[in-house]
Amino acid sequence: MRCQHCGHEVPEGSVFCNHCGYRMSSEVTCSYCHQPMPSTSVFCPHCGKAVDDAMNMASRETVAERSSEPRPATYNEQRQAAQRQAAQRQANAWQQPVVDDEEEDDDDNNGGRSNFNRNLIIGIVAAVLLIALLSLLRHCNSQENDRLEARADSAALIADSSQEPLQILNAELSRNGMTDDKAYTGCAVRFASTDPDTPERIVGVTYKDDTDRPFIKVYTLTRDGAQWKTELAQTKYFDGRCIIMDNSSLIADAMNIPRAVTVDGKQCLYFGFLNHLKGAGEGNNGRVTLCLYDTDTKKLTTLTYDGQIRSHSDGRQYVYSRGPLEGTGSSERSFLRQEAASIGSIRVATQDEIDAEEEAKAKEEEEKALAGEENADAKWDHDNAENMDKLKEGEEVKMKPTQYDKPIINMKEIKDKLENDRYLVFLDTKGSVVGFNKNTRKYFTIYAGKSGAASGISFNGDNSVLIKTAGGSITYDLVHDKAKTAN
Repeated sequence: MRCQHCGHEVPEGSVFCNHCGYRMSSEVTCSYCHQPMPSTSVFCPHCGKAVDDAMNMASRETVAERSSEPRPATYNEQRQAAQRQAAQRQANAWQQPVVDDEEEDDDDNNGGRSNFNRNLIIGIVAAVLLIALLSLLRHCNSQENDRLEARADSAALIADSSQEPLQILNAELSRNGMTDDKAYTGCAVRFASTDPDTPERIVGVTYKDDTDRPFIKVYTLTRDGAQWKTELAQTKYFDGRCIIMDNSSLIADAMNIPRAVTVDGKQCLYFGFLNHLKGAGEGNNGRVTLCLYDTDTKKLTTLTYDGQIRSHSDGRQYVYSRGPLEGTGSSERSFLRQEAASIGSIRVATQDEIDAEEEAKAKEEEEKALAGEENADAKWDHDNAENMDKLKEGEEVKMKPTQYDKPIINMKEIKDKLENDRYLVFLDTKGSVVGFNKNTRKYFTIYAGKSGAASGISFNGDNSVLIKTAGGSITYDLVHDKAKTAN
């Protein structure tokens, strides 16, 4: 058997085609006896009449109608349908005319042409957009190239503009390829021309503090006709320091520093910065450096205030200094010393403060020298010098003994020893008397031999020791640390 719809061979007795799913049994009605018969019959199986032309025509129309009946779609047909639907949605997005349902029922050739037309339109629109985008990018690149060429070829455009000196400095350093060090721009000041022989100048400072060798660089920009001539005039390194260059850190008025000044008739740039030790904070060392740069000789004069970092009541830090590290004999440094008074990050100590600090320092060093068990006698003499003078005058005095956790006497040099339930008292060969409190386990000096060596000791009551010296006898109250001359 062959399928009347697709023409493929199918097994005998099949009800449906195994290729297209078309139903194999189709019947028509005989025009003579009106009985059903197969659509392919030449003679009616009921009346034997030949099928006339009209019947054949009806049969063919019936077959054609049934051939157009819907059948299960294959996988490829489902995928093609999904692709056609996606193309239809994309065409709708570009506001293309929507195809009517009747048009969708056209044959496959018409549908293919429709998809081709839509894809062609989408491709044309995409190409136009791409060309427009490339044109825009080319235009932007052209403008950027024109701007770079204008900056490289015409410094006069910068020089004649109303830009600030700091902007001009940055532009000129970039134009001349002088930004490889990646330094920060600190300050820049314009020096106007005072006579035809003196050109207009800009002096600027850059700095860097995030390397092992922080530095500052001073540049001079000299007006040469329509252009600027840029020159690196000074480089100064500050090993191990942290450079901070702004008015907030200097606690200074922005109108005061940096600025152009005249010192001894010379035009100079005055500026300053902090150069603390890296990681320095409260209590550590800090510095403030003030600078004066001569625009003619290109000489850089500095004045540095060094000292301990402290804090104002508002939390802002300053350097507590005794004065500049350098001498102030020159006119440049005399100027910088006067300017230091207006810098809030500098606090210069007064003479009274310096004297008090010197006294405290000397006392600290003395106490350090008298510290330790080996210096017990020397410390006792130092602390009780005035008490011994009063004792000689017959007064009873309160002594100042120092307590020690370790022995302050050489046990091999003990000459005499006293003991009761609370104290041990020792006399050594040098004439010093030392006590030991059994309850507190502390050693202390009772008498040092500087005022005359002790020759003997004895208890004068339960808690009092009688000390014999060449100058007389002294009684010492071990409980209250009081001493007086004995009768």
